Amino acid sequence: MTVQMDRSVSRDEGNWVERRPDPRQRSAAYQARRDGVLRLVLGLVLPVGMLVAWEISARSGWIDARFFSQPSAVAAKAQEDLRSGLLWSELKITIVRLLTGYVIGSLAGILVGLLMSQVKILRWMLEPMIRALYVIPKLALLPLFLLLFGLGEMPKLVFISLGTFYIVAFTTLSAAMMIPTAFHEVARSYGLSSGQRFRWMIVPAITPQIVSSLKLASGISMLLVIAVEFVNAHEGLGYYTWHAWQIFVPDRMYVGVVTVSILGVLFGGLVGLLGSRLVRWADSEYAQSR
Repeated sequence: MTVQMDRSVSRDEGNWVERRPDPRQRSAAYQARRDGVLRLVLGLVLPVGMLVAWEISARSGWIDARFFSQPSAVAAKAQEDLRSGLLWSELKITIVRLLTGYVIGSLAGILVGLLMSQVKILRWMLEPMIRALYVIPKLALLPLFLLLFGLGEMPKLVFISLGTFYIVAFTTLSAAMMIPTAFHEVARSYGLSSGQRFRWMIVPAITPQIVSSLKLASGISMLLVIAVEFVNAHEGLGYYTWHAWQIFVPDRMYVGVVTVSILGVLFGGLVGLLGSRLVRWADSEYAQSR
């Protein structure tokens, strides 16, 4: 261990001051790894405990396995459907719908939010209508989409995109409108044009909020894709789960529920990871204040 000597002399004692590294101190990388492992372990404690309790309850007869099944039976059904290709085919269809609707809604939300924040007349024109449509339950609009776009994939994609669009558009608009006036004044004093202010000030300032809205919208999109597959689809994880309930195959129904949960967690984690990479500077600043 390296011993560092401070050559400044104490005024009172006139002695050398010897400083040794504190053994309790750890590097930032080590701390991050330890926190990641601890977070993973703690995150698994509750679901694993619930699965164990579920299995024990079913085997002990405390719950009716005909209705509530048990994890071992659900795992066996999942393996069976994976081997037959049924689960894979339904999963792929849901993923395509989810990604398509999410990307379309996110891009449209960012674009419309930015336009409304920069063009006052456009904001006055569009914001009341968008806010009025936002408070309408999404499922209440599905029959209208079916009338407008037919019974194919289009109404499903519009339905999914709309939920993402609202969140991202309003967040983008609010973030751009909350940039302090002093920032704009400083930019003008340096002679920046409107385009330069937009590129070098507005976009970096609102990017962290947009990333946060994309993380939130990922969960909403997952919810909407399953909802629309419940009521207006003949394929996909939502239909897979709902059809299993209709023909009373509880094992398959629970396979669908668990698969939806895993897909939602993975999708949200992927969006969060990509967002953290995009605004790594913002995450580091926020981490210092926590």
